[in-house]
Amino acid sequence: MAAIRGAQPGDGVLLHGCCHNPTGIDYSLEDWAAIGDAVAETGIFPIIDTAYQGLGDGLEEDAAGFRSLLAKVPEAFIAYSCDKNFGMYRDRVGAFYILAGEGDQETLQTAFSNANALARASWSMPPDHGAAAIRLILRDPKMTQDWLDELDTMRTRMRQVRERLAEAGVAGGVDLAPLGRQNGLFSVLPVSKEQVVRLREEHGIYMAGSGRINIAGLTMDNIDKFIGAVADVTA
Repeated sequence: MAAIRGAQPGDGVLLHGCCHNPTGIDYSLEDWAAIGDAVAETGIFPIIDTAYQGLGDGLEEDAAGFRSLLAKVPEAFIAYSCDKNFGMYRDRVGAFYILAGEGDQETLQTAFSNANALARASWSMPPDHGAAAIRLILRDPKMTQDWLDELDTMRTRMRQVRERLAEAGVAGGVDLAPLGRQNGLFSVLPVSKEQVVRLREEHGIYMAGSGRINIAGLTMDNIDKFIGAVADVTA
């Protein structure tokens, strides 16, 4: 909030829509309301990165916060990815939305022209395979419902993993309880690089040197081993 209020009109602020990567710590609706007010008051430009919709609290719930912000500002960029909620990593499927002031066609056309030029220089003509698959799913009510059901299943599984980690409480020198209040695929453990190396070499557990863990890589079968390993290297 201090960074937003200290910014100048025309500055940009990048915000994650939900399931923050790498921390897993999301804004509450009250937080989003305060952020929206601050962005509107300072006149800075919001850029919203939405890469995990549906994997936090639900498809609609995950959009509620940034929608409240968009309702308060005249302009914004929204980058949307289907990589995670459709499992389309290699095809890099998504969308880029431009919000302009109502009736401001000149600004919209300028932004659209620049976006096209950047796209042309960056990838020219993207493959259509992933996008075509998603189109087929979303145009068929039954397949859409199948996708929503699978998204619910994945979100529920990650919630169960987080709850189990939270139940473990303190493991060695690490409090796992906060992971239960977080969302999405990732969280960051307060471990050193040396402890990360020990987890890998002594326990066969791999994570980024920053302590970022992939929640989706844990299952109810291996989670106790993970908790024990964290306790061992941080005790």
